[in-house]
Amino acid sequence: MEDHLKQPKPFKLKRRPVFALFRAVIMRILYRKPQVTVLEEISQPCIFVGNHDAKRSPVIAELYLPVRTAKWGAYEMLCDYNTRRRYLRDVFYIKKQGYGKKLASFKAFFEAFFSLFIYRGMNFLPTYADARLSRTLNESVEVLRSGMSVFIFPEDSDGGYREVMEKFFPGFVMLAEAYYRKTGTDIPIYPVYYHSGRNKLVTGAPRYAHALKAQGFNRGAVADILRDDVNNLLYGYIRDKQ
Repeated sequence: MEDHLKQPKPFKLKRRPVFALFRAVIMRILYRKPQVTVLEEISQPCIFVGNHDAKRSPVIAELYLPVRTAKWGAYEMLCDYNTRRRYLRDVFYIKKQGYGKKLASFKAFFEAFFSLFIYRGMNFLPTYADARLSRTLNESVEVLRSGMSVFIFPEDSDGGYREVMEKFFPGFVMLAEAYYRKTGTDIPIYPVYYHSGRNKLVTGAPRYAHALKAQGFNRGAVADILRDDVNNLLYGYIRDKQ
């Protein structure tokens, strides 16, 4: 079956005791605690949007962000071993990181064995680049309605991961819209920036998609505003403050 026809198992938000032990022991050894700055008290549930910093930011958020979150991630990483291996090799390592095919193949071969365990443990919601995104939106709304927040990494990383991001995809705006339609609540969207080189994590003040749209901003413009908010955390709280 072609990869685009494969489906991950339905998302289930549940406790995973084996992963919790792995998270508390192994992951905290591999990823040291950053300097965490919370500029404004976080109201839950909420949506976080931030940079990806390759694959480090989702892990740091899982370990050290003072809010438990489900996260959006490529659906291929929640499919079978071969689908995960090809995605890691062709997309993550070659296309986004610029690795050569031999090194990318070597890393993907081993990583694909344990990546599903980590993705499920970190509560990744499968995302799609087609009409199946509606499934992601519906599942995400239910996560938010349960009281848990959602972390989305909306940067366009086709040309690689950048320190200063140039484009945000508006999927998180669509999620805020869907949540508003079902609950009548304009959910807060918090910008987040993690910098692995300086080992700093900063969360900023929230924006509200419904309020911005009422001012005349469309989805793309709202996405641009949040992209600028995330980049401004880099300028103001990471680069300039040692």
